[in-house]
Amino acid sequence: MDAPPQRLAYVEQTRRSLLDSAERLFIADGYHATSLDAIAEAARFTKGAVYRHFASKEAVFIAVLERVQRDAVEQVARGASETAPSWSNAMAAVGAYLDLITSRRFRRILLEEAPGVLGWARWRVLDEQATGLVVRQMVQRLVDGGVIAPAPDLATVGRLICAMVAEAALGLATAEDVQTQRRTALACIEQLLSGLRQPLQD
Repeated sequence: MDAPPQRLAYVEQTRRSLLDSAERLFIADGYHATSLDAIAEAARFTKGAVYRHFASKEAVFIAVLERVQRDAVEQVARGASETAPSWSNAMAAVGAYLDLITSRRFRRILLEEAPGVLGWARWRVLDEQATGLVVRQMVQRLVDGGVIAPAPDLATVGRLICAMVAEAALGLATAEDVQTQRRTALACIEQLLSGLRQPLQD
């Protein structure tokens, strides 16, 4: 028998409250300094309520990570989809992602905490599944619009671009002069990707 709508709404609200509290604590104190007890207390639930939704603290973090990744991807994808495919718009989307990823919420969860919690290889897989999808879609739109030459393997191109942007973001996260480093990183990315461009494109 299906649960009544009110029960489902309560369950979802509880999960959302736990994730909100966990995210705030992970940002403020880091993963390792945050306990399930602290998450439950911050959300005003019992520790048992946490375990009814998540098997472990790592499971809580993964859920937070996926939510933050989804928000980042949606923001960048929204801007990219609202403009015609062009080289300048593609570079603007990369710049927007670098700005987004270095804001406190996204930097702390995606760049500082996730690699240490999940390990580099697992973190890269999750990033590829999230950011990689947007990058592949952007590359496909550029190919369809005649802005860049057709790639022999779109998946490989997407992975390489993702890795390049991820390294740029990691550099920005520890830079003393973020704006100077951002300009340098964006210029390097554009130069490295320029070989994909078709002649006479903006």
